[in-house]
Amino acid sequence: MSNATTTATISGTSNRAQTGFEVDRTLTGTFQVKLWGRFHPGWLGALSSGLSRHRISIISGSAKKTGTSWDASFEVTSTRFASDPLKLDFLALAREDNDAVAESVFSLSQFTLEPPAKHHGALYLEVKAADQLGFLGQLLNRLAFLLLFPEEISIDTVQGRIFDKFWIRGLGGTTPSETAQAALEKKLAECRHA
Repeated sequence: MSNATTTATISGTSNRAQTGFEVDRTLTGTFQVKLWGRFHPGWLGALSSGLSRHRISIISGSAKKTGTSWDASFEVTSTRFASDPLKLDFLALAREDNDAVAESVFSLSQFTLEPPAKHHGALYLEVKAADQLGFLGQLLNRLAFLLLFPEEISIDTVQGRIFDKFWIRGLGGTTPSETAQAALEKKLAECRHA
């Protein structure tokens, strides 16, 4: 198996000071995707939804915003009839307008919300669920509907189970209001299945 790499940035160079991405095929047949730079608040939901439309599943990864810049790394795998990850423009997927994306059903096994006071002003969300294509995009789009956006995420899928963690803020990096927290709790409860 060859070790192929795709790299692209806005400036056309691999200078990490610019917004860009890099994709490498791993020895196990999965792909390591790295993205960096400045993105709009809902970019993670747009990227996740775009990947699921291309039948690509996120296995694990993390993303963190520092100042105005993001640094993200995800391990992805192709499902049946998937697009070739080495041929995708990950920046274009991250920049897609997610308003037109239809909301589909997903289910949670459980979730935990911890107040912003415990996490330096960020609302902490932990979710557990059976692995399902499009789960992350649907969850992030529900957050965005409430004008809530992650400033950091940690994603892991182990033996067909999703274990994801999010540190969430309001638009502009504000602490989420109690109203937004209650609305999120209600939306997540509607998706919970034992």
